[in-house]
Amino acid sequence: MIFFSILSSLFLPIIIIGFFLSFVWRRKKIVHPATDNEWYLQIILSKEDAVSQFFLLLSILFLGVTLLAFNKDLGDPFSWQTILFITSVLSLISTYYLKTLYSLIFGLIAITAWWVAQATEWTQDKDITLSAIFVGSAFVGLLFYSLGHLHEREMKWKRFSFVYLFFGIILITSALFFLSSRTGLSFFEEMTKGVSFFSSWQITLSLFILLVFILGVSLYIVTKKLVSSFEFLAILSLTFLFGVIALLPQQSIFFQAGDFYNSYFGGKQLSGSGVLWAIIFNLVIFFELLGLIFSGYLRRETWLINLGAILLSLLIIVKYADWFFTFLGKSIFFIGAGILLFVVGWFMEKGRRVMISNIKEQTQT
Repeated sequence: MIFFSILSSLFLPIIIIGFFLSFVWRRKKIVHPATDNEWYLQIILSKEDAVSQFFLLLSILFLGVTLLAFNKDLGDPFSWQTILFITSVLSLISTYYLKTLYSLIFGLIAITAWWVAQATEWTQDKDITLSAIFVGSAFVGLLFYSLGHLHEREMKWKRFSFVYLFFGIILITSALFFLSSRTGLSFFEEMTKGVSFFSSWQITLSLFILLVFILGVSLYIVTKKLVSSFEFLAILSLTFLFGVIALLPQQSIFFQAGDFYNSYFGGKQLSGSGVLWAIIFNLVIFFELLGLIFSGYLRRETWLINLGAILLSLLIIVKYADWFFTFLGKSIFFIGAGILLFVVGWFMEKGRRVMISNIKEQTQT
C-alpha cells in the first residue's frame, strides 16, 4: 500500500519531466510517416498528439487513484494489487481503442508490476521459492517480445510493435544480465530455497497461462513468417531455460567458508554447480545480444542494431570489471579498462556503421 502511494505521488512529476525532455532531446524534427521509414520510432507524431496522449494518461492515472480512494472508503474490499490490475487493463483497453502510445507504455509497466506484487503476495507464509516470481517476470518479457512481432502484421500497429519489443528485450536482457553477475548468482542461490511453486495453485496457473501464450504466439508468428526460424528457436530456448530455473531444487552456488576453491567472483568460492551456471548465464547473455544485433541487420531495423551494440558494449565493460577488478592492481585495472573501452567502442561503432549503411543501401535499391 505504501509502495503504491509512493509510486502514485512520483508518477506525475516523472511524466511531466519526461514530457518536456522529449521535446528538448529530440534529435530530429517530427516528420510525416510517408517521408520517414522509421516513423514508428517516434513517440510523438505531433505536438497535438503528445498533448492529447498526455492528458489521456493523466486521466487513467487519476482513475486509478480514485478507485483506490473509493476502495479505502468502502473498507478495502479489494487489495491494491487488484486496483492496479484494473487500472492497467483499462489503460490497455484505451490503448487499442484510441491507438495511443503513452497509455500502452503505462499499461505494460503496470501489468508487470501487478504480476510481481501479486505473485509476492501469493508466496507469503508459504515459503515458496522466489524463482517462480523471477521466472514469471522473464515469461512476461518473452510474451511482450512475441506480441511485438505479432503486431507487425499490419503497418498501423507498427508503433505498438516497437513498444512491445523494446520492453520485452529490456526485461529479458535485464534478467540474464543480473543472473550472470556476482550478485545475481548469490540471488540465484537464495531464490531456489524453499518449496516448489506447485504449492501455490495461483502461481502454477499463472506460469502455465504465460507459458501457453508464449508458445502459442511464437508458433503463430513463425508460421506467418513474422519471425525467422532463428528467432523462434531463440524464444523457445530462453523459455526452456527459465522454465528449468523455475523447477530447480535448491542450488549450492558457492562453497562454504573454509574450502580452498577460488573463483573470479571477488574471493567468493564457486562450487561446481556455480561454475556451470555462471558459464551458462554468461554465454546466454552474450549470444542473446549478438543475436539481437544480427536480427536487426536481417530485419533492417537500425534501432535493434544500436540497442544491441550499446548493451553488448556495456556487458563487455561490466564483465571486465567483474572478472579482473580483484586480480589486477588498481592502476593496471583502470588503464586496461580505458584501453578496452576504446577498442570495444571503436570496433562496435565501426561495425554498427557498416551494418546501418548496408541497410540504407538495400532500402534505397
